[in-house]
Amino acid sequence: MKKIICILTLSFLFCKGASFAADSTTNRKDQTFRLGQKFGNHLMYKVSSPLVLEFPGEEWTFGLTYGSGKYNYSYNDFNSSTSTTTTKNQDIIFSTSELTVRYYIGNSFNIPFGYANYKISYPDWVYSGVKYDIEYSITQLNYGIGNEWTYDWGGYLGIDWYQAGSMSDKATIKLKSGTETNTTLAKAKETSTDIKAFSGTFLITLGFGF
Repeated sequence: MKKIICILTLSFLFCKGASFAADSTTNRKDQTFRLGQKFGNHLMYKVSSPLVLEFPGEEWTFGLTYGSGKYNYSYNDFNSSTSTTTTKNQDIIFSTSELTVRYYIGNSFNIPFGYANYKISYPDWVYSGVKYDIEYSITQLNYGIGNEWTYDWGGYLGIDWYQAGSMSDKATIKLKSGTETNTTLAKAKETSTDIKAFSGTFLITLGFGF
């Protein structure tokens, strides 16, 4: 709740300053680099809270995005020796890495596209007494549409109204302990690909340029 209030407050302050962003093109051109944070309706951003480093320009902006965070996940663990199922909790590590290029059409409207790598790691995942390290890696070519307003006082507000991508994925499953069976391996593979390609709407970046 505090995070939502903070986001709404910051968005209000930035939007109130719209009159100071009448010429975002020139303001971008006058900046060498800028730092920000990305969040919004996107699973990876919600968990990893990535930071953004951008090199802005009049028509093109190049940016790097990186962040990581933990998410608590519940799953059913079946014990074959007792034929019982128990619910267990597991911390999943989400990592976000992106290289994004923006091409501006006009003052603020832009088309973002680029390369992204998203990783979901399940350390010490256990099923039926067998322990695995699972890592699911998604390589995605992102594209979308957005607006970005750069203010006279140095701040900037970016909103990607929609972002999607085409992807390739890879699951790495490493046995750590226990006796592996076809059932445990199948369950590990199933878990590793529970999360599919990432898309998002109303993705916000707030930051300051220098």
